[in-house]
Amino acid sequence: MSEITVENIFTQIVQLPPIERFKLRRLLDQLEQVERKSPKSPLDKRVPPIPVPDSTREMRWIADHQREYAGQWVALDGDRLIAHSPNHDEVWAAAEADGAYLPMIVFIEDPDKIYAGF
Repeated sequence: MSEITVENIFTQIVQLPPIERFKLRRLLDQLEQVERKSPKSPLDKRVPPIPVPDSTREMRWIADHQREYAGQWVALDGDRLIAHSPNHDEVWAAAEADGAYLPMIVFIEDPDKIYAGF
């Protein structure tokens, strides 16, 4: 028996005549309205949560290098510097290209500068 996936269901939906697609859309809209009115259900136990990485090494790296990279964005994987630049988009692209699992991307403020606000 084939596995039920969104892709398999979508393939079947595409094959439906327009009136049946209209009925399906109405049923999905009704389901969404019911879900909005009902209290939130607990998270599905079958889907494992994404583990939050321990950022101790990253925070230590930032403390050790904050003057060197002040005013720049940095991407870190543990205590490994992936990229740095004043341009956030460049750092983000480099982190994605690196393939690190959940890298920390953060702006390093100048520790000698006083920031007003917030």
